[in-house]
Amino acid sequence: MDTSAPTPRFYVDQPKDWKQLPRCVIIRGWAFDLDGRPIRAIRLRAGKVTIDGVVGLPRPDVKGAMPEAPDDNTGFELRGTLPSGRVRVSLEAVSADGAWYSLMERPVEVARQIIPLWLGGGAWTELMFFQMPAHMAYPPRPVRFEKFPASAPASRRPQLAIVTPSYQQARFLDETMRSVLDQPGIDCQYVVQDGGSTDDSAHLIRQHAPRLHAWESIRDTGQADAIARGLAKTSGGPDDLMAWINSDDYYQPGALAYVADYFARHPEVDVLYGHRIVVDEGSREIARWFLPPHDDAVLRLNDFVPQETMFWRRRLWDKVGGLDTSFHFAIDWDLLLRFQAAGARIVRVPYFLACFRVHPTQKTSFAMHDTGQREITLLRERAQGRHFPIEELETSPLLLRYLRRSARIEFLWRLGLRAP
Repeated sequence: MDTSAPTPRFYVDQPKDWKQLPRCVIIRGWAFDLDGRPIRAIRLRAGKVTIDGVVGLPRPDVKGAMPEAPDDNTGFELRGTLPSGRVRVSLEAVSADGAWYSLMERPVEVARQIIPLWLGGGAWTELMFFQMPAHMAYPPRPVRFEKFPASAPASRRPQLAIVTPSYQQARFLDETMRSVLDQPGIDCQYVVQDGGSTDDSAHLIRQHAPRLHAWESIRDTGQADAIARGLAKTSGGPDDLMAWINSDDYYQPGALAYVADYFARHPEVDVLYGHRIVVDEGSREIARWFLPPHDDAVLRLNDFVPQETMFWRRRLWDKVGGLDTSFHFAIDWDLLLRFQAAGARIVRVPYFLACFRVHPTQKTSFAMHDTGQREITLLRERAQGRHFPIEELETSPLLLRYLRRSARIEFLWRLGLRAP
């Protein structure tokens, strides 16, 4: 941390008052180097908690007022949960020279939660932050592997077809591939569809090529196109299974055998998903999602289904015509809504099937602020058949009940009990 050099220029628009902060904090502002170059990263540290933010967000007002700003994209945003009580917070940025600089540091009082979330405490924002976090909810720790129920394999497990779409993800790709290839007792056609990466991705894929069903490194038009190309290389019967796992996520050991057995025992089920473990860049656990049983009405309002845990039957994929490759962010929600409209039986199983990685450069972090929000709004209004203001979503009794059920499932899990 360089504290002697001049800090980048910055301004924090939100929050206005730093004396007392809520547990769930959203920080917005802008920043750029004194020499007119953009900052490369931003974070907030509070005790043992570190919240990584997103940089490069649109702020044309800053460029209009300050010609020395590098471009229109000097905005930043951080979202996360803070430890309750008196804590010292530090807002820090990576300058263009690669060094961390302290922008501001001060003591704050963070509000305490008196009534548990599952008993009615907390509003929409707190429930979303704590039950469906995409950030560090607690200090990093080793992932505790899931214990899947022991069961005799079915007479015929369905075959799996899994695709990993990838682009410039050599840092994480090997772990993703091994999480599929090292799963025992399954019949899986595994395809890695790379978008023409210039990093070490192709070399890593070649190392695993003998165990892959197919692979390719060629330019595509986006993630949906890569997934569609990959799945087109696979085959199987109507009752066989399909999925994709992104190149920074990975499956839990034993998850694929459990999924195959579940589908074999439940021929009436078309789509399956489970709980989510959130991990950081070092594959350390930083949060968990506890999903209530599947609710079709909730799915039409918001997508809480962890994509990396989702599997479906090939007959359903063929029925709806596969992916709509015009989507770049809400690919999985569009597919799920079309599955639902086609009459699919969708279930949530009470197990953590996979790990979802959060890191500053992931597609989700950047796309959510632009393309992502447009696609989400389009799908929500398509599902509801009308204009749907965000304020109505945040006061929906249906979603509030769903999130409180999530908090109750987490409470029971911490007591060593697994809610069905």
